[in-house]
Amino acid sequence: MTLSNLRINIDRLVKSIEELAEIGAIDGGGVCRMALSDEDRRGRDLVVGWMRKLGLDVTIDQLGNVIGIRAGLESGKPVMTG
Repeated sequence: MTLSNLRINIDRLVKSIEELAEIGAIDGGGVCRMALSDEDRRGRDLVVGWMRKLGLDVTIDQLGNVIGIRAGLESGKPVMTG
């Protein structure tokens, strides 16, 4: 795959954001997923599932940060986003 082949499926992206926003949704809009709560775990589990479905190597650190790694097609410096 070349960079020119990359495309964002906006409908899928919006659906995913809305699905995640349902977990811990609060009245009047917004989301509350307190650390170590059931909502936090469910949100993390959902994101981990998406990452694994995409073939990423997924780990969760001691603080609950989800880390997904996808090996590059070429050697070089890593790229990180948050």
